[in-house]
Amino acid sequence: MQAASTRRIRLTRSEQQAATRERLIAAAEKVFSRLGYGGASVDLIAAEAGYSKGAVYSNFSNKEAIFLELLSIYMERDMAALEKIVSAEPSTVRDAATEWLKAMHEDSECPLLMTELQLHARRSPEFGKKFYELQAKNTETLGRILTSYFEANSTPLPMDPVDLARMITALAHGLTLQQCARDLPSDPGILIDSVLRLLTPGNNTI
Repeated sequence: MQAASTRRIRLTRSEQQAATRERLIAAAEKVFSRLGYGGASVDLIAAEAGYSKGAVYSNFSNKEAIFLELLSIYMERDMAALEKIVSAEPSTVRDAATEWLKAMHEDSECPLLMTELQLHARRSPEFGKKFYELQAKNTETLGRILTSYFEANSTPLPMDPVDLARMITALAHGLTLQQCARDLPSDPGILIDSVLRLLTPGNNTI
């Protein structure tokens, strides 16, 4: 084996900065989920990531900037997943949507962090403006998925698709937050799927 192949690959400055930023975001996700927005601090996030406080401020202007970055990551990830469902074959829409809900449920940090994001959006007008814009896009996309689902079942929508999307999203997050309750199924996707079946009675083609 050549000596060059045993050398450690050195990252460029931009790659190092990107790696540091990614590590800080992952640490912030854990701290915000564990302690909430109010209980979290730049010092705690830095300690969780194994960096100095200076490393945080060289990447983010303040704690809210980190929170906003997490919001963008969560919403962009959800949007990508939802757009994929929209483009799926009608016969696979329900299964794909159930898998999306299951993935959200299995991510233990997601429901707690989403709750913190929603609470902070109500308290900070500037943050809330960005939050509600991204949330509206996701809700509209989910509404399109529901429209496709009901059309494939030859069943009329029971209400406006965006309103139904809001209800299902709220139900999914609520059930996930209560996942430790003994009388709830381990997978909220099971209940969501049951709700969709009830709304499309007499049709089991999907």
